[in-house]
Amino acid sequence: MNKKLIGLGILLAANGAHAQSSVELYGVLDVAVGTEEYSLSTNSSFPATVNPVSPTKSASTPNSVKGMFNGGISDSRWGLRGTEDLGGGMKAFFTLESGFDATSGQLNNGAGALASNSPTASTASANTSLDGQLFNRQAFVGLSDSKLGSIAFGRNYAPIFDICVNYDPVQNAQLFSPLGFSGTIGGGGGVSEDTRVDNSIKYQNKIGAFNFGALYKFGGVAGNNAAEGGYALNAGYEDGSFGIQGAYEVFTDALKTSTSSVAGDVNVTNYDTTAFFIAAKYSFGEATIRGGYETYTLKAPSNSLVSLGVTSIFGYSIGNAAAASANFSAADQTTDVWFIGGDYNFSRSLNLALGFYDQNPKASDDNKQLNGNIYSYSALLDYHFSKRTDVYGGVMYSQYKGDQYPSATYNTSNYIAAVGIRTKF
Repeated sequence: MNKKLIGLGILLAANGAHAQSSVELYGVLDVAVGTEEYSLSTNSSFPATVNPVSPTKSASTPNSVKGMFNGGISDSRWGLRGTEDLGGGMKAFFTLESGFDATSGQLNNGAGALASNSPTASTASANTSLDGQLFNRQAFVGLSDSKLGSIAFGRNYAPIFDICVNYDPVQNAQLFSPLGFSGTIGGGGGVSEDTRVDNSIKYQNKIGAFNFGALYKFGGVAGNNAAEGGYALNAGYEDGSFGIQGAYEVFTDALKTSTSSVAGDVNVTNYDTTAFFIAAKYSFGEATIRGGYETYTLKAPSNSLVSLGVTSIFGYSIGNAAAASANFSAADQTTDVWFIGGDYNFSRSLNLALGFYDQNPKASDDNKQLNGNIYSYSALLDYHFSKRTDVYGGVMYSQYKGDQYPSATYNTSNYIAAVGIRTKF
């Protein structure tokens, strides 16, 4: 009898321990087939395979491309996340998440795509925060308390990205929304690489309908604690059918990658950045309206690249590391972004989302940046077979206007259209 009681006690203890902690494998696979009106060849290292947002030059990009694209709505990914109940309302948690191209199995590597296009571009590429890191999307560990909120240490999403996920009119779709595609406006506050923030502490809390948070980035530069650092603040209110969220971000010595004149290298431009973002949504019946405004400013960096001692980034040599061009030196450049739209549920399975986006670079005092507008019109029809699996069809049409995009140099419009399937596990 004693042996039976001891065995029962061990079993109950094991079950209790299991109930107090959990580790989950999760992921998304999203593949689309479509066409882009003006594009270089597809690139399976680049997270979205093609680039439907950036203006294309008519001389170097006169052709369309058809193919299989990664992540029409969601970047394909896999991850591990876990929690452990520590008692008294406190938990430990972690997340490790990796983005990859479902059409090839390669890690998302925007820096690799840029390096492969140096010195002559032949495939799609752009700067991004997904640059070949094993856990390129998220990597953090933290503690949460039922009253005091949560604090996470590691590689965290910037607050603007968190807002875009819920307030973008078109599901923050990677191929059909400028916010979903571009970290420059969809999280990084002017520099895509700051959409996901390394060496950061992120605090979040919610009291009733109000939420608030903060993020701090350590630079890690010896003798200069402010170099390569940053901070962000966010606050919001969500209650029933109405929600509003805002965020403010500041980063010093933010490095934006680009192609280089040296084969296999990448170039960088070093900036200080500030950004403000606000968005709201309102639901009535089966419809939800979403809209918002962002303004970000690129400034001369606090420290030169040479003084920082940076000669490589994401495992690639910086081709212009010692050049003056590595450090932004023009007058401050400001860009405003407006967006509005919404979605409607025709049934529990069928949803239609529409969105309009206006990116408006302002003329700078030294004329290094000219006025212009990128107008993007998006539509996304999404049908869910289940909570895990859906099929979709989407289109985004963009126009490039103003002195920033002269018709003699740029294609004045572009579009992408694709259908796809997404499943979650």
